[in-house]
Amino acid sequence: MVTMKRILVVPALVGALLTGCNDDTVEPTQQPDQVFAQLYPDATDVEWEAEGEYRVAEFRDGGMEKEAWFDRAGAWQLTETELAYADLPEAVRTAHEGGDFAAWTVDDVDFVERNGRESLYVLEVERGNAEYDLYYLADGTLVKAFPDNNNDNDYLPVVLPDAVTQLLNERYPEHRIIDVETDDNRITVELLDGNIRRDADFANDGTWVRTETDVRLNEVPDAVLDALATSEYGAYTVDDIDFVETPDGNYYHFELESRNGDVEITIDEAGNIEPVN
Repeated sequence: MVTMKRILVVPALVGALLTGCNDDTVEPTQQPDQVFAQLYPDATDVEWEAEGEYRVAEFRDGGMEKEAWFDRAGAWQLTETELAYADLPEAVRTAHEGGDFAAWTVDDVDFVERNGRESLYVLEVERGNAEYDLYYLADGTLVKAFPDNNNDNDYLPVVLPDAVTQLLNERYPEHRIIDVETDDNRITVELLDGNIRRDADFANDGTWVRTETDVRLNEVPDAVLDALATSEYGAYTVDDIDFVETPDGNYYHFELESRNGDVEITIDEAGNIEPVN
């Protein structure tokens, strides 16, 4: 039986959807049952459980153990499949074996398909008493690595306000969502815009605040580079650059290093420089 260890109830946006947790075996409503049969016509050993307002099917398909989650309306939300390490895409294995956690022991591997989100390969790794969860895209991109403190993590898609969805569709029509993070004041959508990673921030009412994109030095306009070169920071070493889009205008955020200390500055598209306090 597959164990879903990483479902996070996000109070700000998902709390209204998840009203409790009941592990008693239940019969699915007609809609989830029909959708499940269409998605997995060859499923065997099917067992249904209730998880709050969700219905979860635990089953075997193609020799693999899986869990599929459906909301009460019957809409599929995610499927988690247990994998062997050897079943990972070559790009994921190559990235992991060349990364910071290569020497750690891989304890568990899952493939997570999500409604409206990019699919993820999740590796649970451990060394001594330390445990980490590593989230990879199929191309080997490590999108998240964080300690596993036996707290549940969010696989279930967060329901975004309509204003957020509309703006994302308008500004980044080809976008694919990797993850959504929330706190009391902000929604952050991690997305792929083609092959470009972006982080779009919104207020909880859906108002767009800004979008950050990590850029290379050769992607910065000449006017901005000229302003940097002729400023008091011209001799500093560039450590990191983010292109920041906001409703009031765009700018580049530089992290700079020197023997006298590190500084952060912004340079707008007209070449105006401001230190970051």
